[in-house]
Amino acid sequence: MSAVPALSDQPAPSLDERRTDIGDRLLASLEALVDSHRARATGDAAADSELIAAEVAHHLAVARTALQRTPRLRAG
Repeated sequence: MSAVPALSDQPAPSLDERRTDIGDRLLASLEALVDSHRARATGDAAADSELIAAEVAHHLAVARTALQRTPRLRAG
């Protein structure tokens, strides 16, 4: 049986790595959103655009919250 390192044994990601990860997740989720809506367009442009707008707003809110939890780098 191999030993699995404890979470505390792994180095914490840098602030830059955390911010990059947040941006990557946002872009990936928006790309998936576009693909999903292209595949199931209903023909009702108004309803489709409202649903897309709501989902984009949600993804942006998630990213914004994650960024607010990430401390800012001090100029220095």
